[in-house]
Amino acid sequence: MNVQLNPVGRATYPVFLLFYIGLAFFFSSFSPQAQIVSLWPSAGVALAGCLIFGKRFLPAIFVGSLLFNSGNYLWHHGELGLPVVLTSGVIALGSVVQAWINYRVLQLRRINILDAPSYSHVAGFIGIAFLCCLISAVVGNSALNFAQSGDIALQQHWNNVLIWWIGDFLGVILVTPLMLAMFIYQPDKATWFRLLKSLSIPLFTLITAFQVAQQYIEDSVVAKTKNDFELKSEAVENILQQHMSSYLDALDSLGRRLAQAEEINPQVFSDYTRASLTHLPGFTAISWNNLIGQGESAEFEQHAQAEVDPAFKIRGQPLLPTDPLVVVEYIQPLQENRPALGFNVFSNEARKQSMLLSKATRKDTATDIIQLVQSDKDEPGFLIFSPVFKQVVAGDSSLGGLESLRGFVVGVFLVAEILNNSQIDERLDYINLYVYENDNPTDKVFGNADIMTDTAAGEGLSHLFEIEFANHKWTFNLHVSAEEVTALQVGDSLNFLIAEVLFGSLAVLIVLSAFGYHERLSRLVSLRTDELKQANAEMRRLAFYDSLTGLPNRRLFIDRVEHTIALCRRNNGSAGLLYMDLNGFKAVNDTLGHDVGDQLLMEISRRFSSVLRDSDTLARLGGDEFTLILPGSPGVADVSVIANKLTACLKEPIKLSGTELRVSNSIGVAFYPKDGANRVDLIAAADSAMYAAKKNGSTLCFYAAELSTEKAITEPVALAR
Repeated sequence: MNVQLNPVGRATYPVFLLFYIGLAFFFSSFSPQAQIVSLWPSAGVALAGCLIFGKRFLPAIFVGSLLFNSGNYLWHHGELGLPVVLTSGVIALGSVVQAWINYRVLQLRRINILDAPSYSHVAGFIGIAFLCCLISAVVGNSALNFAQSGDIALQQHWNNVLIWWIGDFLGVILVTPLMLAMFIYQPDKATWFRLLKSLSIPLFTLITAFQVAQQYIEDSVVAKTKNDFELKSEAVENILQQHMSSYLDALDSLGRRLAQAEEINPQVFSDYTRASLTHLPGFTAISWNNLIGQGESAEFEQHAQAEVDPAFKIRGQPLLPTDPLVVVEYIQPLQENRPALGFNVFSNEARKQSMLLSKATRKDTATDIIQLVQSDKDEPGFLIFSPVFKQVVAGDSSLGGLESLRGFVVGVFLVAEILNNSQIDERLDYINLYVYENDNPTDKVFGNADIMTDTAAGEGLSHLFEIEFANHKWTFNLHVSAEEVTALQVGDSLNFLIAEVLFGSLAVLIVLSAFGYHERLSRLVSLRTDELKQANAEMRRLAFYDSLTGLPNRRLFIDRVEHTIALCRRNNGSAGLLYMDLNGFKAVNDTLGHDVGDQLLMEISRRFSSVLRDSDTLARLGGDEFTLILPGSPGVADVSVIANKLTACLKEPIKLSGTELRVSNSIGVAFYPKDGANRVDLIAAADSAMYAAKKNGSTLCFYAAELSTEKAITEPVALAR
């Protein structure tokens, strides 16, 4: 493209730099990711700058991009280190390479989008921009990904590349023509108005419409992301509430069945627990913990060795001499949990307190997070104690009947097994989960405690809820990081952005093609107008001027005579009219041909004109007859001087087609109003005087009744080869 700077001069260079930086900051403020914007006008400014300034604008692109990216990071993070500057430099280099390659390809393809572009040129401009804009997107996102140590997921990386690509592409095809229309040389107001109407206003309207639509979509996506998060969080809360209720109901149901059983043995316990273990996968194990006195331990151990496991041995010393033992007698599934058999759960202070609370409240009670005896992995777990009571007097169901504690049904849980199930995983998806207990965020139950820092800072999305179960309370914090929120919004916006690319390309194609068509039509109209003006001028010339000599013809001469007579009447003046004829001209036509005769007439006309004043009207009436009107009340002496000049200019021979010609003239003169009171009489008088001169062999003859003549030397016509 060859475009010229407008008359304001080189001041447009810093203006372009300010446009580049200012538009970058302005449009980035509408995007959740400052460097990744779905409409990036600065890319269009960069290309327009290259088209106007050439390679001299490349430093401005680099400096502008470096200042924006570094300044934007400093604004949001309050610090600026060398890695940030280096990353900004790589992004700036990608912008420079993209703009330069785009510019060079347009030059090589000879595409000028303001020089009445054709449909194919506009399509070429859009296609080249689409391919070239991938350069900065790949380079810039790779630099950002490297700066973040590759923490960005692959899908998110390519989503960012796509949005960067789309943003640069829309910026180039929308803003580049707009900037060129604003800053190229505009020779007149008509051109400026045409560019304003055909390019500037439509493109500016498109940019505004795109930004408004993008902002609406982004706001909708933000609202959708928050709504989806809340729905998922509430679903997780409901599922957990239902699960915990199911576990407690299962333990209570098992406790009631054991309380009613006359004898508890391995088979009975296995039958009672099978359904719960099958349908409630959150259970790691279910055990029956028998309550026995310290003096009964030996007898109980022998009984268990005979009935449960030959290696059964009670482990865990009572905390106090008066404490009973709560021993794991049966546990299902047995194979995975055999190490728990014989363990005295009452030997641990925390568990002891949980069981005492359970007995006192007659409700299920959970422990804090513990390390399970039967697990050799460092996995957080907890127990739920469900007390089982029996009648002191068997079969006494009276109101005053007494009950005694028989033992505890214990549910054994791994936290991960409860929280990591398909229903919860499906809804958590991208959501991070942290669970703590006792209203203390440092009492970790599950997850990464770091999200509490983001929650406290108000970053990302968070949803807190509490679940109370078994005399216990857990606090759940569901959180999505700010980066993940942005990635979700980007993903949700992709379909709209792809549609925007298609619509934007079509809109620019229509606008620029229509502009090109209008330009070509305007130029064609202008060309035809000029041709008509030339044709009209030629027709006017042919109507009033002799086509051979260029002198006024009979029509124009008569008009000039009428005009001269009118002035003389008004001013009481006079005028002279000379009527001339060439002697021997017919012989030239007959012997040398009409072409030579025409050349002779043109040369004689040139010589006559060279000795006359501009105010004198010399005309060719036809053939070899010439007339001359002399305004300004000339006298006989004045006319004689002019007549002698007209005669003298023919003294020199005329060389035409290798032939040397000598011609002479005969001149008749008449004066207004003495010799004719009107145009017809005046011309007739001069004509009569001319014939009198030719008859008398004189050069000059003044009209008079007695035909007075002034003899002049007349040269004979001679033909010489």
